[in-house]
Amino acid sequence: MRAIERRSYLRISDQAHVSHRTVSEEATRKHSASESLDLDKAFGLRSQLYKLELEARELKREITETDQKLGSFLHNLNQRMEILTNVITDTDEQFTQNVIDLSPAGLSCISKEPYPIDDLLAIKLTFANVSLAVACYAKIRYSLLGEDDLYRIGVQFISLDDATEGLLTRHIAALQAEERRQRLHHPGNY
Repeated sequence: MRAIERRSYLRISDQAHVSHRTVSEEATRKHSASESLDLDKAFGLRSQLYKLELEARELKREITETDQKLGSFLHNLNQRMEILTNVITDTDEQFTQNVIDLSPAGLSCISKEPYPIDDLLAIKLTFANVSLAVACYAKIRYSLLGEDDLYRIGVQFISLDDATEGLLTRHIAALQAEERRQRLHHPGNY
């Protein structure tokens, strides 16, 4: 697949809480993004639990095909685990959702302040409807003034490890698969 086709194929709009902090190039070399953002252990727990959920998803689907009752039980158990995860990892910060345009290479979102091109940010993403949470470094690619004196910023992830990129790719693929299922079951809504 050509790079441009792959870029648009692995891109989706999603809802997430996005927080960020400007960092120096030296900080990106010396510290992880989690350290630069002073994140607690609960933040890492969300990503670990999401990774385990992704690993079990295919197995759960296969079990459901062979044993409907066991599949329903596992689905119920998974929902309970999701609720517990959200309670355990809940922080007291106000969770304002931001619609983001996400790809494994970067994202765009709304910001209250503009940023110069090539500024470096430490970014914390906490996704709204799943347990996925990501901390990473990014470089500003654009900062455009929009409505209500807000800015649309576009960032490119830098030094993203393979595991995090894989999590983002699988998250995007799962959302795209869910959109396809919704279109098949409710074609008039699209």
